[in-house]
Amino acid sequence: MATSTAPRSLTRQALGDETRAALIAAATEVFIEDGFRAARVQDIAARAGQRLSAINYHFNGKEGLYLAVLRHHGEAAIAATPLLAPDASLPPRERLEFAVRAFVTRLLGAGGNSLIGALILRELANPTNALDVLVERFAKPQSELLRGLVAEILDADPREEMVERAMLSILGQCIAYRTGRPMIERLMPHLLTGDDVNERLVRHVSEFSWAGLMALRAQRENPA
Repeated sequence: MATSTAPRSLTRQALGDETRAALIAAATEVFIEDGFRAARVQDIAARAGQRLSAINYHFNGKEGLYLAVLRHHGEAAIAATPLLAPDASLPPRERLEFAVRAFVTRLLGAGGNSLIGALILRELANPTNALDVLVERFAKPQSELLRGLVAEILDADPREEMVERAMLSILGQCIAYRTGRPMIERLMPHLLTGDDVNERLVRHVSEFSWAGLMALRAQRENPA
């Protein structure tokens, strides 16, 4: 009996994993298209090719599924595009460019790395209870990494307002290309074309941010 039970158990687990993966994939598309509040679990189940009851069984409902989607893509993006360069001995300017590339890839990169950006922007447009989870689990730890790098470049205390505003300025440049895409396509479409479009953006944001940080550091070291 033991030899026949184990394979059946493994099969059930594999099927359960497949069901979860299918629901997360389908829910990702629906949540990005419609947002959490407008998304219908019936549509998610149908798109995943699963019974509606599977959402309750595996995720305890729509909210649990939404949190699972955010965790899945957040963890995948952080693993695929870490903010800090693996070589801490690199010059600060190169480490800043590494961090900018990670943000650009998460927001605009092809494939799964860009999905967390779309999900977060959807959440920010119409916040839910999941926002607190996003902040604690992902945004806060990631912001602390960037805070440390910016503080090092400015030779300032990480909690200084100058550091925090500089962080937001760097992030804002990256986010603008996601949220403002429809306007940019109409005003300056050439900025969004070419196989190297993301790399050009990384270079620009890195150079612009470095110049700004150096100006802030000079101001700090030689106040008027």
